[in-house]
Amino acid sequence: MTYEEVLDWLYRQLPMFQRNGPVRYRIDLAKTHALCAALGHPEAGLSVVHIAGTNGKGSVSHAVATALSRRGSRVGLYTSPHLIDPRERIRVDGQMIAQSDFMDFVERNRPIWEDLEPSFFELMFCMALWHFKTSHVDVAVLETGMGGRLDSTNIFPSPLVTAITSIGLDHQQFLGDDLRSIAGEKAGILKEGVPCVLGVLPPEARSVVLERSMRLGVEVYDGCADGDQGPEALGPVWLTRNRAVARRMLTLIPGSSDTDEAVLMAGPVSWGLRGRWHWWNSDLLLDSAHNIEGLTATGEALRRMGRPLRLIYATVSDKDVEGALACLPEAAGHHWCAADVPRAMPVDELADRAAVLGRMGDRHHSVEAALEVALAVRKGSELIVVLGSVFTVGEALAHLDGMHG
Repeated sequence: MTYEEVLDWLYRQLPMFQRNGPVRYRIDLAKTHALCAALGHPEAGLSVVHIAGTNGKGSVSHAVATALSRRGSRVGLYTSPHLIDPRERIRVDGQMIAQSDFMDFVERNRPIWEDLEPSFFELMFCMALWHFKTSHVDVAVLETGMGGRLDSTNIFPSPLVTAITSIGLDHQQFLGDDLRSIAGEKAGILKEGVPCVLGVLPPEARSVVLERSMRLGVEVYDGCADGDQGPEALGPVWLTRNRAVARRMLTLIPGSSDTDEAVLMAGPVSWGLRGRWHWWNSDLLLDSAHNIEGLTATGEALRRMGRPLRLIYATVSDKDVEGALACLPEAAGHHWCAADVPRAMPVDELADRAAVLGRMGDRHHSVEAALEVALAVRKGSELIVVLGSVFTVGEALAHLDGMHG
């Protein structure tokens, strides 16, 4: 099988939440433990750093992993979801797992998948553990997928350090209808005696985390803010806050280095994090914020810039379009589209709902088509902004990579 054929088989056999919605979403750790046992316990002896949060966990994970690599450690990084290629989820010292290793793992263990029927996330996480073990990493940085307490990544009894970057309303159908319930799920990654770093949390969420930390004897630390905000103050607030969490985490991991600060200040793209406040050039910005908390921060940063905007937007069917668009500044032009995933909101539905809010725009059959038109009609100092979902940004980046590859 080719790599593309292996991916096609995975997508057909193992529907994943990001593409398909709640199909096969599993709320327990039993399958992950069974998979690890069947694979010979690749998790055994692995030192890990564990990061949860509604927003920010991806950027903190990338920042911490990059800083630890710069110190000289061999570092595994597991994140989700991916933008273009599933191999983005599994990296060692910034390098994605090789296609040959990916294919070998899937094909060699096919009897296990047929017997245990894992979700896509469970399979990818176990592949990451196997790759980290065979790559002899010194430490693995793990980003939770959803929640924390029952997330597949939550199988390690004694991480080096944990973090909860933020808590907001997202995935309520799985995590609970209010901030306290969601906080309880995120706080499930706390482990007895293991320090935890907190980002800026709503008071009702913070109280839940602190209550659990006291029961487990967990020392809680707040993020360590920049001494000088500098030009980054023009970016979204999450960038400063997430860097503060990463900075504090690094002080709690043995081997602190004077290179840590330079890594943190270099920013997301230098950490290997694409699609989050990602400047393709001075006139094109991509950002995969997709819930109210994330979009509010992005919208505030866009307003501070004061430039006329041309907005490319697509989202998924279970998102609050009206609430999301309310977070964003008015635009000189709107380009509505739909990503090529089953879970996508149809472009006509999106455009009709936006029109009720007075946001009129063009309808396009694909993200690629919307991007091509926006680039062609852009005027003066307009900033093109690609927003709405990881899939929207991923398809835009894939097209841009192809144009400039």
